[in-house]
Amino acid sequence: MKTVKIDLGPRSYNIYIGKGIVGKLPSLIKLETRDTPLFIVTNRRINTLHGGKLKKVLMPLSKKILFCEVPDSEKAKSFPVYIRTVRRLARFARKTQPYVIAFGGGVIGDLAGFVASAYRRGVPYIQIPTTLLAEVDSAIGGKVAIDIKEAKNIVGDFYQPKMVLCDLQFLKTLPKKELRNGLVEIIKYGIIKDKELFTFLEKNVKKILKLDNKALEHVIFKSCGIKAKIVEVDELDTKDLRAILNFGHTIGHAIETALGYSRSITHGQAVASGMVMASAIALKLKMIKSGDCKKIYSLVRKVSPEIKTRHIKLKDILSALSYDKKFIYGVNRFILPEKIGRVKIVSKIPRALIKTVIMGEII
Repeated sequence: MKTVKIDLGPRSYNIYIGKGIVGKLPSLIKLETRDTPLFIVTNRRINTLHGGKLKKVLMPLSKKILFCEVPDSEKAKSFPVYIRTVRRLARFARKTQPYVIAFGGGVIGDLAGFVASAYRRGVPYIQIPTTLLAEVDSAIGGKVAIDIKEAKNIVGDFYQPKMVLCDLQFLKTLPKKELRNGLVEIIKYGIIKDKELFTFLEKNVKKILKLDNKALEHVIFKSCGIKAKIVEVDELDTKDLRAILNFGHTIGHAIETALGYSRSITHGQAVASGMVMASAIALKLKMIKSGDCKKIYSLVRKVSPEIKTRHIKLKDILSALSYDKKFIYGVNRFILPEKIGRVKIVSKIPRALIKTVIMGEII
């Protein structure tokens, strides 16, 4: 088992990475009594596949365990589902302080974390991600949120978990498209901070897609380490450092919003196209060499296919972009690559250039 520590003073916690480590939970979680309710937010698929094993592991810790199933889609991050989940938690944990466990992918983690942050003005929670994307990104750093029609993740908070447990065994039941989603996020880390990681991915994509444990553990450990260092310096996203973690997400989130969070594309596909478009903007601004831009495009497209759909309307993407949290006083701000391993926040990108790049890649 490998460990990455996020040093945030009293909010510090560890990320544990390894195969079969879910069984170590009893030695890692500290509960006051066995009467502490454990409220596990998950979905039906994850509960069916892995819920029995998790319950068996948790039974020595608590006499009160409840698995709360929510929809297996971005719709779980809606106000109606959020309210239903909070009310169910309130009924289950009446007169006690519960412990919330996020058991699933990024959607589950965002919802469960937001529930934990608001219930009783904050109760402890842990992240047990079951997707590669969540293991390397969304489960780490304390960003929790739900969506509204106008924009993704626009209603949220910063609320750190007590720990993150990344068990590689859960990835065995992960659909290939979800594995590719996670790989897109790992590519992001290589582009923003670590050229060696990017090169490793170029050489080992096939191994990772075949769930080679050694290669998987390496890229998860490296990705978690990069995000941990960024979060330590800019926990609340106020110093323009944490913003670089959104490379590819600015346009990617806008695409998802424009499609109404439809299942027609995955989050990874949207972010992959967002990274390609951000790189294209950087190339047109002469910020990055064409060779690096081609490498980014090649690796991204090895992992995630192009999005080509007439169902995405340019005006809807541009409208969603205007709600982006990185934009300030109406001024757009994009994370653009200068070379593999380094990115920069750039403001006031001409609207015509944004439109041209989006139309060339999507429409």
